[in-house]
Amino acid sequence: MNWTDLTETFNHLTQPPYLYVACGGLAFACLLLILVRRQPKKIVAYQTENGRVMVSRSAIIDLIRTACGQLDGVTKPRVKIKVKGKSIHFDVQIQLMSGGRLREIEETLQTHLRQNLSENLGIEHLGRINIVATDFKSGSIETSKPINTAEQGTNNPAQELDELETSATATLQEKLEKKQL
Repeated sequence: MNWTDLTETFNHLTQPPYLYVACGGLAFACLLLILVRRQPKKIVAYQTENGRVMVSRSAIIDLIRTACGQLDGVTKPRVKIKVKGKSIHFDVQIQLMSGGRLREIEETLQTHLRQNLSENLGIEHLGRINIVATDFKSGSIETSKPINTAEQGTNNPAQELDELETSATATLQEKLEKKQL
């Protein structure tokens, strides 16, 4: 087959009936792709011999948002839920406020979410819980003055501890004397 035969064959396919069939096939393939990738509105938490127990996506999202709201330094959580096979995966996008430490927040949030999702909602097949910091909001920055040698104190931790104990003991004795009067 040479080049002219090939171009004649493809020119034949540009006639309207063939174009309609090709467009219809493409639209059908896109529709199938959308239906296959669509996520369920309810998620199977667990299954018993009597049937399945399902939890709505909105209940899971509310639980995760509430957990994020209880942490200092975290605002505006957004949740994406992905079901792959039997496992349920979560992407939690958070905004960190000033002073929020991502590593501590991530560990606390993942532990808390795993516990709540498995114990409160009974979800058995938990997958990954990805924490994504989408934004950082800083507070006002205060100027700091340099530390001079007089303010540094001693480099002896034992001596510093003795001084703290002495001052704490003196403070407690003063409070006790005032109460006894």
